[in-house]
Amino acid sequence: MRHAALGRLRHDHVSSEPGESWIHRVAPFHASGDPVALFRRLREVVAAMPRTHIVTATDDYLHAVCRTRVGFRDDLEFRWCPSEGVAHVTSASRVGLFDFGVNRRRVKRVRRKSWLEAINSGRASAPGDAV
Repeated sequence: MRHAALGRLRHDHVSSEPGESWIHRVAPFHASGDPVALFRRLREVVAAMPRTHIVTATDDYLHAVCRTRVGFRDDLEFRWCPSEGVAHVTSASRVGLFDFGVNRRRVKRVRRKSWLEAINSGRASAPGDAV
């Protein structure tokens, strides 16, 4: 029982994966057209982030390790879901029970920068940041 209560108190991640609690929920990334182009854009945005190292990058999966300003390591993952036509995102702290909103801000920053890149290249018309 104690572990179940602790799980509800954890504020150390955000995710768009199905079944995620509302408090951790963020919107997935929608592909307008080619999912490979979406992952290429995500890879470029994530690679340009400070203190971030890409661990795995394929046409349908991206995993990066991000260091916070105080040195903690967080995981950032994108997974293509063909049945939904979206890339699910998870950003999670490796240690601690609370992330002070770092993971949610990280996902918002990636969404904003990837949308701006798409706009500049003529591939998008609206950000789609709704949850």
